Amino acid sequence: MKQTLPEQALKPLWDEYQAVLNTGALDAKTKQLIGLGVAAQIPCAYCVYALTKGAKAAGATDAQIKEAIATAALVRFNSTMLNGSDGGRDSGTVFTSK
Repeated sequence: MKQTLPEQALKPLWDEYQAVLNTGALDAKTKQLIGLGVAAQIPCAYCVYALTKGAKAAGATDAQIKEAIATAALVRFNSTMLNGSDGGRDSGTVFTSK
């Protein structure tokens, strides 16, 4: 990020990163796995690399990492299918099984 952001943006970005990933209701491993799933779908190779390292450092297993990525992929796939096919919005059934 040092190479891409203006100097005055680095500290606020780092402070936000620390505040979100180091405090709150979710543990660090869960936050890293969520971030990894999102990064894999964006896709951002740098983010995937960094978040995989972060998830492992927070105690995530290889199986948990694979499952987080697969879960994000499934959500993205289903979202693509629903958005591409209108998802039943016209008939008012988008949130039902009708």
